[in-house]
Amino acid sequence: MAHAIITSAKRGAYVAIGLYLVMVLVVSLSPQSQQTFEAPIQVAHPGIQFEHRAQQAMVDQADLAGVGGA
Repeated sequence: MAHAIITSAKRGAYVAIGLYLVMVLVVSLSPQSQQTFEAPIQVAHPGIQFEHRAQQAMVDQADLAGVGGA
């Protein structure tokens, strides 16, 4: 009788430890599977960047024309 109780307690302990390890594994791996692919630096819309670069290029060209024409 005592042997059956001890065997049952051991099985219960093993089952509890196994469930705990599975739970820890699932919780630790779940954030990795929910990755969002975002840039580390948030920037403005690409069209705004290109527009700014084009304006900067026109200003640079105007400055060069002003220096050369003077």
